[in-house]
Amino acid sequence: MKIAFTRCYRLAALSMFTIAGCSGLQSQPATLAASSSVENPNFKASKAWVFVSDPGTSEVYIYTLPTLKLIEIVTGFTQPQGECSDNKGNVWVTDGTAQTIFEVEHSGSIGRRLSDTSGYPGGCAWNPKTGNLAVMNLLGTGSLPGAVLIYHHAAGVPNIYSNPKQFYYNFGWYDSAGNLFFDGRNANGKFMLSELPVNAVQAKSIAISGGRIYYPGLVQWSSSYLAIGDQNCGNQTVSCIYRLSVSKTGAAIKGKIALENSTGGQLCDLIQGVIWQGHVVGSDSDFCGSVPSATYVWPYPGGGKPTAHNAHNDSTPFGAAVSVVTGGGAP
Repeated sequence: MKIAFTRCYRLAALSMFTIAGCSGLQSQPATLAASSSVENPNFKASKAWVFVSDPGTSEVYIYTLPTLKLIEIVTGFTQPQGECSDNKGNVWVTDGTAQTIFEVEHSGSIGRRLSDTSGYPGGCAWNPKTGNLAVMNLLGTGSLPGAVLIYHHAAGVPNIYSNPKQFYYNFGWYDSAGNLFFDGRNANGKFMLSELPVNAVQAKSIAISGGRIYYPGLVQWSSSYLAIGDQNCGNQTVSCIYRLSVSKTGAAIKGKIALENSTGGQLCDLIQGVIWQGHVVGSDSDFCGSVPSATYVWPYPGGGKPTAHNAHNDSTPFGAAVSVVTGGGAP
């Protein structure tokens, strides 16, 4: 069982209610805030940045890639969580407690805000073919099952889709054909992988062979494999990434990628990472206490030791998305 602050966070993320010892901050309009810890305020100095959400501080940090120098801190969220980037380099940030999805521009300025009155958004995925934004509601209002909300051209009232067998909805990613893959759990807490095919009215379950995934993490297509993060790899307090080969009959685990922290220890809790140019970028919410929570860059699919890390600001880092100013926002 997860303990300490992360256990506290996960309960809050699942229920979106205030829990003793886990009280959230008051909601307020998101703004761009100056910070004395900013190392490089010139936004033109780098083309690719990673946005890291932190529900523990109610902030989103913007770091350069691949060096992880802090550029700016975006404040004003309640509990920023899962993220995804669009074709223009904007990063969409879900805020479950505020029931809002924020568009954060590459510069760090806040753009549009989408309302989610049907549930508590925790993850999102951008469809580069259509410009639609898929949002994964971890739970519905009134403790009902979660769902996938698709906002046409990232605006207006969303269409709602679900897998009848799935209860919790976490993270997702579109493949090149426009099929949406997302993970989560059933009502008994067992990991699930689902697919919403193009033009389908209902999502379907994908059977997994070759191993077991225990707790939902990142979902992303990379080359011919679907990468799935596991926050409880091997049913232990450690995170890893699996590479799955997906076919019409199911998904088979073809390999496991182990990630290390800054001292060479096992990664405690990678909630959501993102694969970018032969690397995986994400944060270790290290409630285990071995090292401070930090944001990392690791080789992918090699894994192992990080090539860069920054532990200056992270409290309970959650989501990660890469913003690119030219050539598309999706890595």
